Amino acid sequence: MSYYRFTILLSASVPSERRSKKYEENYIKIKNAQIQIEEAIIGLSRNIFQANGKIVFGGHPSISPLVAMIATEFRINMEIENISRNEGKEKPITIFQSRAYEKVIPNETINLFTLGYTNIVWTDAVSGEEFNPNIQGELQCEKSLELMRDKMINEQIDALVCIGGMEGVEREFEMFREYHPRKPVFLLKSTGGATKILADNYSNSDNIRIIDNIDYVRPVKEQIGEEVSEKFNIIPYSFITAMIVRDVISENNR
Repeated sequence: MSYYRFTILLSASVPSERRSKKYEENYIKIKNAQIQIEEAIIGLSRNIFQANGKIVFGGHPSISPLVAMIATEFRINMEIENISRNEGKEKPITIFQSRAYEKVIPNETINLFTLGYTNIVWTDAVSGEEFNPNIQGELQCEKSLELMRDKMINEQIDALVCIGGMEGVEREFEMFREYHPRKPVFLLKSTGGATKILADNYSNSDNIRIIDNIDYVRPVKEQIGEEVSEKFNIIPYSFITAMIVRDVISENNR
C-alpha cells in the first residue's frame, strides 16, 4: 500500500515556437503562455504535496525546475513524515528518464534526487538513440521516449493532468486513456499548446474534464475597464489545481 494518498501523472512542457506550426498557433496566441504554464505546474505541485499526494512525470527541462522549487517548500515536513511514518521511504516524486537523454539530464532532476525528494526510474535507449542538443526543430529519440512513456503510464496512477505541451503531451494523453480508461484526465485549456488542441477536440465526457474553461477576466473588465484588463490574463491556477486534487481524492474515497 502506498504511503501517499494518491498519484497524479503530470504531462506538460513549454512548447517550442520553432518546432511546429501546429503548436505555435495554439501557443503564441495565449497571453503570457509560458507564465500560464509555469503557474499551473507550480499550483498543481503545491496542492499535490500539501494533500500528501505523489507526482509522476517524464524528466523535462521545463518541468523539473518548477517541481524542484515547490518540493523545497515541503522539505522539513517530508523529512519528519518519512522518519515517523514512511517506513518504505517512498518518495513524493517519481521521474522517468530515458538513457537516450542521460548526457543532458537537467541539474534540477539531479538535485531532486540528491535532496531525497525523488526516485529516478531509468529506461533503456532503443536502437542506440541519443539526444543531440545541437539538432533543433525536430523530434528525436522517438522509440526511446515511447518505451519510457509505456513504463511510466503503466504505473499505478489515479489521474492525468495535461498542461501546455506538444507531441509528447498528445501521445501521453492517448496512452493514458488506453491504459487507464476509467481514470480521469484533466486538461488545462488556458495553458495552450497540445492541451488546448485536446480540449478543443474533446468535451467534458468520458472522464475528460476541462475545468478552466471559464472567462476569469470578465469580472475584472467590469470593474477596472476593458483597456486595463486586456494587459492581464488572470487565471487562478492555485484554485483550479486544488479542485483537481479534491476531485482525485474524492474519487479514491468512493
